[in-house]
Amino acid sequence: MALQDLTPQLRTRLSRLERVVGVFVAFAALLLLAGLAFYIHQRARDKGWFDLKLPYYTFVRTGTGLRVGDRIRLMGFEIGEITKIEAEEPGAFYDVFVAFYVKSPYEGYLWEDSRAKVGASDFLGKRFIELTKGTNGTPTYLYHPITEVTLEEAAALPGTNALFFAEEIYKDNTNLVVPVNRPFNKETLDEITRAASVTSIRLYDKRTKTKKPTGLWDFEAGRYRDPNEDERTRKGYFMVPDESPALTERLEEVVNLVEAALPNVLALTNRIQVILDNAVTVTTHADELFANARPIVANLTRITENISEPNGSLGQWLIPPNLSLQLTQALASANTILTNSDAQITTLATGIDHTIENLANITSNLHAQVKANTNLVSEVSKLIIDTDDMVQGLKRHWLLRSAFKNKASATPPKRPPARSPRDAGR
Repeated sequence: MALQDLTPQLRTRLSRLERVVGVFVAFAALLLLAGLAFYIHQRARDKGWFDLKLPYYTFVRTGTGLRVGDRIRLMGFEIGEITKIEAEEPGAFYDVFVAFYVKSPYEGYLWEDSRAKVGASDFLGKRFIELTKGTNGTPTYLYHPITEVTLEEAAALPGTNALFFAEEIYKDNTNLVVPVNRPFNKETLDEITRAASVTSIRLYDKRTKTKKPTGLWDFEAGRYRDPNEDERTRKGYFMVPDESPALTERLEEVVNLVEAALPNVLALTNRIQVILDNAVTVTTHADELFANARPIVANLTRITENISEPNGSLGQWLIPPNLSLQLTQALASANTILTNSDAQITTLATGIDHTIENLANITSNLHAQVKANTNLVSEVSKLIIDTDDMVQGLKRHWLLRSAFKNKASATPPKRPPARSPRDAGR
């Protein structure tokens, strides 16, 4: 049926229905588009498309095991990924350039002493880069506005605890006067003025924080630089590498060591075989020795049996009966001799006792006579003197003088040495 054939009332109702359906379809399309946009937004946020990505770079000896898109780790979290891997120019100090980014806010854990640690992740040569958390030093990026002022302008700044130094200031390029991140105050400004090494200083205000980094730390220059200042700063912050050899290289070294040590191992096995052969020979000789030692063992068994028997079997074995009889007779004779000797010694001691008693009696008698006759000693002395005078008189008598002459010496007298006639005439 054609639309013109419908009544006006039906045509009016149909147009209303068409408008409702159109509105419903438009609303459904809007809901679908909103859902799709929300999904894309959530997906982008999960993927980190809206996160601030800060550039970093490092160098390695070889790019083996590293690929663009590999994740960067920090404390077990995936905080970024590798964006570029390329070889350096021939003759450069480093071999391979590796650029990567770190998602905010993980750059806050990276300080001047952080390192890019390159390690092996599997046995197939796969490697990864893990950043170490900074513990001492200066943050790699700064999120506060930096202002450079002259010393005269700095003297007019109000005293506040919000201004900090964005650089290191040295005296004569050797002695550190002011370290970075030190609060700005009047005393510090006086130290800088006395050093007379700079005419302007760079400060940053901690009260204001920016969404994008305003400074990149340059440890060689000792200051925060603008991240977009030149090509070098646009590459990002340089992370000192800490690279360990790949696992395949380690396994290759182990294999080389095993190959080098294999001849020694084979020689050792040959020596072990010789030792085993010698051990077999020794056991064979030991069996023969034990077989020959059986009679000795049997004799020792008999000896121990004789020793273990009662009734003095050990004494009978050491001292036979004949020798025992002779020893008994010898002991009896010795006993008799000792008995007779004892009796004789007793008699001799008795005789000596009598002799001593007699001698005591004689001396006592002499003592009594000397005591009774006091002139006896003087008379004996006079007798001796008279006897001496008589002997001296006999020596002088002409008849007995020859009897008292001294005997001639057996040694002939010495003659004077012979002299020549010429010497004698002189």
